[in-house]
Amino acid sequence: MNLKTELRPLILIALVAFVVFANSLSGDFVYDDSRQILRNPLIQDSTLYARALASDVWAFKGDGTITASNYYRPTFVAWLILNYKLFAANPFGFHVLNVLLHMLVCALCYMLLRRWAFSQSLAFAAALVFAVHPVHSESVAWISGSPDLLFAAAFIASLIFADKFAIHKKKLVFAAALALYTVALGAKEAAMLCFPVYFLIFARRDKDDQKAENLTAKLTFTGIFAACGAGFFLLRWAILGKITHPVEDAAPLSNAILSVPAVFVFYFRQMFFPLILGENYPLRPVGEIDFGNFILPLIISLFIIAALLFAARKSFLRQIGGSLLLLPLLPVLNVASFPSDQIVHDRYLYLPLFGLLIIVFSYLDEILKSKFAQKSDALILGASILLSIPLSVQTYLYNQTWKNNLALWSHNAKIDPTSALSFVNLGSELASAGKHNEALEAFSQSIKNRPSAFAFIGRARSFTALRRYPEAAADLQTVIKMPPESTNAYAYYQAYEGLAIVYTDTGNGAKAEEILREARNRLPIYGAALTEKLAIVLYQKGDKPAALRELEAVREQARVELLPESKTVLLRLGMLYAEFGRKPEAKQILQEYLNLTANLRDNITLSDRQQAVNLLRNLQ
Repeated sequence: MNLKTELRPLILIALVAFVVFANSLSGDFVYDDSRQILRNPLIQDSTLYARALASDVWAFKGDGTITASNYYRPTFVAWLILNYKLFAANPFGFHVLNVLLHMLVCALCYMLLRRWAFSQSLAFAAALVFAVHPVHSESVAWISGSPDLLFAAAFIASLIFADKFAIHKKKLVFAAALALYTVALGAKEAAMLCFPVYFLIFARRDKDDQKAENLTAKLTFTGIFAACGAGFFLLRWAILGKITHPVEDAAPLSNAILSVPAVFVFYFRQMFFPLILGENYPLRPVGEIDFGNFILPLIISLFIIAALLFAARKSFLRQIGGSLLLLPLLPVLNVASFPSDQIVHDRYLYLPLFGLLIIVFSYLDEILKSKFAQKSDALILGASILLSIPLSVQTYLYNQTWKNNLALWSHNAKIDPTSALSFVNLGSELASAGKHNEALEAFSQSIKNRPSAFAFIGRARSFTALRRYPEAAADLQTVIKMPPESTNAYAYYQAYEGLAIVYTDTGNGAKAEEILREARNRLPIYGAALTEKLAIVLYQKGDKPAALRELEAVREQARVELLPESKTVLLRLGMLYAEFGRKPEAKQILQEYLNLTANLRDNITLSDRQQAVNLLRNLQ
């Protein structure tokens, strides 16, 4: 492939990808972004980078020593560290890099197809449809969707180098392919299942040589990639402590198995007919078999598989396409890995769509060349351009949904009115806007759909804001009494915090103190953060010496706990030292607080930092 002759289509594909997703650049931090970026000291503090890369992506919700999710993605974490280093709390820069990553993937798709004998027009047509397809919005327009982009970019680049190695047998090229596969593994767990693609590449380039020793070489080279995947699996197991941790409200295995056909058909429908788009959909695990939820999807699934096998017979391209389509989808067909109202997501189709396009375009090319030999490329290119117009419009419009949280969750509440997740997030946004009565409705709908700790906590906060304290206390007590297997430590922390606020607001400081001490005993990983709240209660009761003693006792723990509010211990200490006339100690601890929170950008911390700056100025 001559880069000079390919430069124009490469630039055009990248430009189209940019234009279609350009309106995502003005988007805010949404959904998981606020927690994974703005409230994540592991990616903000350079002294914590090593811990960040050696823990799961949600470890910051605890003290960094407990596993908080099933996602060990060091490539993604390193990407967040780089983004935060460059842009801090400015979402524009994050969005720019996401769009640039998508442009890179589109270019790599084109380059790979050209290596595999797609004509320039055919490769451009396939890459064009890939570039503008609406199922990519979740991965591109959402900052935390970048694992799919990172995985696809690294894996497709790895395949290009693997193809070069299969021809030239240069060790350095093989090393590059292996290194890029390792990067892909660190971006997304699905990469562990994708190593068979390398065997297809090695077999294709040596298809005329069927000697036993050559087959052994192919298997050996493929085995190195498989070993790399296995090594990552073992590392992930060691980091997480288990192969997989239980997921709240996940379907039992029997229901997960029954759900596979419906989920499989859903993903194919989204690729062919992306008419309805959302962060999650009204598809639930199958509990009881009937024609609509199991038998019909099973028939359609068997037809799809038969069609794929028929298309792939004697065709390397379609075998590769089938592998890229199915292998990354295999893990997400197991709905037992997800909460019951989040079993499908468009972002899981990012790389599989490329595999499907390889199959469709190569098959179309084969059929049309047999009938219109001279016009085949022109017909396919024209059809792809026409198809890309409505796809681009749909993508451009759907990108708007990811602009902010209110737009996202208002949209999802409409397309999936039975989702607990959509309504709890909608309630949170309404509460943030001060619309507490509307927030109560959203939280109550979430609880009606599926009771969850965070829905009760959210509703309790709105009850508190409306001074409906008995109802707030009842919701928070519901969370505190939940068994550990149905919620997590951070939910308990928030429930105890909220209950202490209720007791404080109603003038019952003794009960607030009691509940915070209970919380601290139950949740030692949040000891400093809870002590800061306890010290406020003691201060308000007039027992300033006791407040000081409590804060001094957790000073060291405050330095290492990851919650931003844990560092507030140092601010409270500085304020009390100043009040007691201990100016040198006050100045020292306040400066330490400012140093430790220099990278934090959440609104509460920014306000607290301003207090520290003002107090330091007064102490000069």
